[in-house]
Amino acid sequence: MNLNHIFLSLLGFLFIFITNLNPIIAETKLTKTETSIEINFPKDIQFKISGELNDEIEAVNLIFKIGYSNSNIIQPINFNQNQNNFEGNLTWNTNTTNKYIPPGSPIEYYYEIKTTSKKTFSSKINKLVYLDNNKKWNSVKYKSITMYYIEVFENVVQSRANDLLEATLQTVEYISPLLGLEAKNEPLNIVLFNDYSYMSKSLAPKSDAQSEKLITQGQAYPKHGVVLLLDGRESKGTASHEITHILVDRAAGSPYTVIPSWLNEGLAEYANPIKGFSYQNSFENNLKTDTLLSITKYTSPPGKPEDIILFYGQAEKIVEYMIETLGRKEFTDFIKSMKSGMSLNNALEKIYGMNKVEIENEWRKEIGASLIEETNKNTKPKSTTSSVQLYTLDSMKNDSKEVNKPTEINLIKANDSENISEDKETRLNNKNSCGLSDSNEILMLVYFFSVVMLYKKKNRK
Repeated sequence: MNLNHIFLSLLGFLFIFITNLNPIIAETKLTKTETSIEINFPKDIQFKISGELNDEIEAVNLIFKIGYSNSNIIQPINFNQNQNNFEGNLTWNTNTTNKYIPPGSPIEYYYEIKTTSKKTFSSKINKLVYLDNNKKWNSVKYKSITMYYIEVFENVVQSRANDLLEATLQTVEYISPLLGLEAKNEPLNIVLFNDYSYMSKSLAPKSDAQSEKLITQGQAYPKHGVVLLLDGRESKGTASHEITHILVDRAAGSPYTVIPSWLNEGLAEYANPIKGFSYQNSFENNLKTDTLLSITKYTSPPGKPEDIILFYGQAEKIVEYMIETLGRKEFTDFIKSMKSGMSLNNALEKIYGMNKVEIENEWRKEIGASLIEETNKNTKPKSTTSSVQLYTLDSMKNDSKEVNKPTEINLIKANDSENISEDKETRLNNKNSCGLSDSNEILMLVYFFSVVMLYKKKNRK
């Protein structure tokens, strides 16, 4: 047999081997995939998937996005596999604070399936708007804004929805350039309610005490790009106010920036075409009696109802001063600086050359109110309590005597912190240090000396 015959025989053998091997190494395929979603408003959402996969499944993940953010939620789901058939499901409890989803939120989801052979399959992407399936929803849309509503009296609600949509769009087009937002804004969804009892079921969970005392006319959810709105006499103003919160978050929000309430609420009221009489009246009365709030210290609204009313009126006035007196361009640059990650005070210093207290005092000069002191340097003593404190022998001895006695640091008044003597400050710093105290060092030396003496005495014997 010559070499050609041997070569041809080997090729034939290889062909037969590969042909017989193909049925054994079957291609892994995902087939007959079906997905569904069931909304049980306001309790939960049921996600389900089923299909066929000729490989052992290791994990199934639900990957979904809520609202107009870019962040995905990855959630492992329960699944069963019987030979090639599998099914999985997940319940997302929307009536909890952590998993709450406001109606009107767009939801985009798909499934990722991983096999034990390290292969990954993805289902197709599904999209929907989260709304109560037990109601018949209609919608009107203009440019980037969509309003969802329930028709109850022929076309009355539709006409009302169109009016509110037009007013809201005017606010967006007026405020967006001021905040430095592009002309083509991201989408916004508004859900209009005619019945407060039904709207209250749609809001984020809150305490019973809050539910009894507060009637919410509107609520913005910036991360979702959604506003829930109760129809009424002041709906246009409420819609403008709440939409502005979303615009402010998009214009100034960043992972490194906290937008204080006085700025956020002040802008929202500045954009409101229907000014609240109670806010204006409270501001004017407190201005006359020189009892205005130190407004720029508030990162969140005050707790007392009368202070909240004043807070909103006063926040609008200082924001109005910054925009119309200090300049619109400067205000836009200030918002952009916050978006870049600058803190409030750093952004103010960069654009205006003043911190927040100095800005407020310039405004107070303008309206004839008394100035406030810059308290941020005096609210903390120079030495603060360490997060980790070590017990010394002295502190253990004195614990029983000082159980009800305030610590030395707590006895120092904030306003007197600049006058702490050097000796006292040194003692406070030593108390909070993570090293041994002076008394402990002496005890250690005595102990060491005693051991040495005992050792020498033993050797003499």
